Amino acid sequence: MDRTISNAVKQKRKTGQIIRSVGIGIVFIAIILSFRFFIKPAIQKNEFYTDSTEIGNVEASITASGIVLPEFEEIITSPIQSRIVKINYNTGEKVKPGDPILLLDTKITESSLEKLKDELSMKKNNVNQLKLQLEKNLIDLKTQYEIRKLQVENMETELEEEKYLDKIGGGTKEKIEKAELNLKISKLELEQIRQSIENQEKSIQANVLGLNYEISIQQKSVNELQDKLNQSTITTSKDGVVTWINDQIGKNINAGDELVKVANLQSYEVSGKISDMYAEKLHIGSTVIVRINENTEVRGEVVSVSPAVSGNIIDFKIKLAKKDHELLRPNLKVDVFVVTAFKENVLRLKNGAFYKGATKQNVFVVDGNKLVRREVEFGESNFNYVEIAKGLKEGEEVVVSDMTDYERHERITVKSD
Repeated sequence: MDRTISNAVKQKRKTGQIIRSVGIGIVFIAIILSFRFFIKPAIQKNEFYTDSTEIGNVEASITASGIVLPEFEEIITSPIQSRIVKINYNTGEKVKPGDPILLLDTKITESSLEKLKDELSMKKNNVNQLKLQLEKNLIDLKTQYEIRKLQVENMETELEEEKYLDKIGGGTKEKIEKAELNLKISKLELEQIRQSIENQEKSIQANVLGLNYEISIQQKSVNELQDKLNQSTITTSKDGVVTWINDQIGKNINAGDELVKVANLQSYEVSGKISDMYAEKLHIGSTVIVRINENTEVRGEVVSVSPAVSGNIIDFKIKLAKKDHELLRPNLKVDVFVVTAFKENVLRLKNGAFYKGATKQNVFVVDGNKLVRREVEFGESNFNYVEIAKGLKEGEEVVVSDMTDYERHERITVKSD
């Protein structure tokens, strides 16, 4: 017959289970701790790199990117609407001033030029004809003026005679009044002719001046088209190398289309790009270090900074101290470091994978056959060195490799190869 288990017995069993679980946990923890105590972490000597701290200078810098460009590049465009008929030089070939790099079809332009010249000749002929006609009209008016002037003088004489006859009783008042009226009318007609002469002279000047303006404008059009025609044989104004050319013979092109790029490959500059988060540290005149490869650096300075920000990026230009460095090439991508501060005679360590950019960080210092973890305070840094503000002494050997896998260990044993 089954019996009901009392609550006291149930509680006793439960307490026993808890005690056994706690005991197992304590034993497991003790085993883990004993493993950590007896099993020390180790690393092969060839698995990490070290460097010794030293006294030296540190140029603090911010990182940017850059691309090498020819300092002087001439972009030659088409002066006329035409088509390409001949290519004399290809990309990479050297050219000198006056060398015919590329030839264009000039038939249409020559036809247009001849038309403009014909129109110009017609305008000049029209000016001459107008001047002759206006001068003829002016001569006619002056002749009329002289005739009318003689008539006025004759009427003045007749008036004096009528007055004399009236005085001696041989004339009448009516004849005197009529003579006076005729003289007055003739004087008005004389003045009218004189005024017409003035107006004709002014008209000649105005019309000739207007036509001369038209001729001048036409002459400029002729000269401009002639200059464009002279430029249809594409040449460069300086020594250089063809870096790009439109080599599609027979292709129709418009005025202003790019045809050739000629660069001076003896002189280069760098176009840099940097995050806008460094905008306050980027200034005209800032010293810049351009790293061409791991072993070659060229110094320069910032000469211009774009006021616009595009995609969180700021563009700037760098003038190189050695523009003709033998390793510089067009469109070569380079690392750029903008110097923001300079510290002299400070404790420094070679920069490496160990440095994460934090102000305080743990590093491993070589102590005999062991690596000992130590907290270090850093100062300024650049791509070569990092300043040690606190935690290390001169001459100490420090691991500069990435030690993330060992960062929780206080000590690491170094195994010999």
